[in-house]
Amino acid sequence: MTVTAERETSPAVTAVNVRGSVMMLAGQVSAMAVNFASQLLVVRHLSKAEYGAFAWALSGVLLLQSVVALGLDRADTRFMAHYDERREYGRLRGLLVVEASTVALVGLGILGAAVVVRGPIEDAVAPSASATTLLLILLALAPLQALDSLVVNVFAVFATPRSVFVRRYVLEPGLRLLVVAALVLTDGSARHLAAGYLLAGAVGLGIYIALLVRLLERTGLARRFSTAARELPVRELFAFSLPMLLSNLVAVATTELAAVLLGRYWAAPDVAAFRAVQPFAALNLVVLFSFMILFTPVAARAIARRDPGTLQEVYWRTAGWITVLTAPVVLLTTVFARPLVVTTLGGEYAGSAPYLATLALGYFANAALGYNGLVVQMLGRIRFVLVTNVAVLGFMVVADVLLIPPFGAGGAAVAVLATLLAHNAWKQGGLVGNVGPWDGGHARTCLGVAAAGAALGAVEALAHPSLPVALVLCGAAGVVLLRANRRRLRVADTFPELARAPLLSRVLR
Repeated sequence: MTVTAERETSPAVTAVNVRGSVMMLAGQVSAMAVNFASQLLVVRHLSKAEYGAFAWALSGVLLLQSVVALGLDRADTRFMAHYDERREYGRLRGLLVVEASTVALVGLGILGAAVVVRGPIEDAVAPSASATTLLLILLALAPLQALDSLVVNVFAVFATPRSVFVRRYVLEPGLRLLVVAALVLTDGSARHLAAGYLLAGAVGLGIYIALLVRLLERTGLARRFSTAARELPVRELFAFSLPMLLSNLVAVATTELAAVLLGRYWAAPDVAAFRAVQPFAALNLVVLFSFMILFTPVAARAIARRDPGTLQEVYWRTAGWITVLTAPVVLLTTVFARPLVVTTLGGEYAGSAPYLATLALGYFANAALGYNGLVVQMLGRIRFVLVTNVAVLGFMVVADVLLIPPFGAGGAAVAVLATLLAHNAWKQGGLVGNVGPWDGGHARTCLGVAAAGAALGAVEALAHPSLPVALVLCGAAGVVLLRANRRRLRVADTFPELARAPLLSRVLR
């Protein structure tokens, strides 16, 4: 492909990707609202000790869920797009069979092992006996969620963004909200909540599988699968995915390992104080995760076609959109952490505000640097990924062990922040020679967010605004940042319909 063709094609590809990703963001926001309603109901309904036990068990399950698929869940969209691009339908079918079988076998093995060693878990790891019981109930969620991710990834590659929207952002959070509502209405316990989550996961997966069968028939893939020669690309898949297993583990363990160790050295209420604000901090990853669903196939196809221009364009413009759209969230969860926590969770959790601000800074840094680790993986730099994950995992364990026993939840939050900063700095180094470790335009965008934080920090120190006022201030800062970056993000090209909205057209002009 010529340079001229790249310049004509890359922006168009990126615009389509961003538009679809913004639809994913809208779905993520709607699901986030439902999940937040569920979270607040759970925290306010259960006692702090009971919620801490449930949160500890859920953290343990999330840790195990990260290894159930042996890294295939981080590789499947890459290989699905790759095999489809090359019309290798036998290998595509084999990928689905290998991943589903792996999840089922490993998930059952973990559940069986946990039942066998229940006593040692209760004596040496869990903060209470009830936490161990909750862990055993929730463990079955790990394979269910891994299979759910596989189905959603198939829809991301072969269906429209609208299909992914409905399946990921309407059905699943709706089922969990029903479980929480039933918990509150029946005055249920944490054990009832765990059982309800498990039931909702099973029902959701059953619906997803039925929809997947229809998708395969509608797209013609079912017919192609039936006529293609049987192939199980086991060696190719696991050669790529097993190093990614550490990537999964590192990504999840950064927060969840801290929560598990906090339960080991401190009490369940301390876990609650740390874990209750983690979903608020994780709002800084909403845009990142929303854009990832459609970024991955586009980047994979660009790499398969050896089109570095499209890859670089997609990477840095997507990182810019992520940073600007996440800016109001990081401002709210850092500058206005205290009013946010007190208003939503109650005065009992007021001491968790510093934990929220610390976690939010780490998550925002992760989001603002874009898909550095994902791109390094797709470029095939397996040795670099493996060394990175081993080094970061070691750094994480040392930070947790040094900071959590003496400092409790505060030490856990600082350990998470330090791990996220170290990990992302290392991953950016892996982009040298390809996308590039940094971009001048993106640096200016990040400095703009920092300036907005300083200005709002002064407002908070002088006026102490209420949460509704803080929300307005953060939203206004987001609009200012979008206007300041409108040319770099090509807002008018990506969303030409905004020019027809009188107020927005004046703001973005």
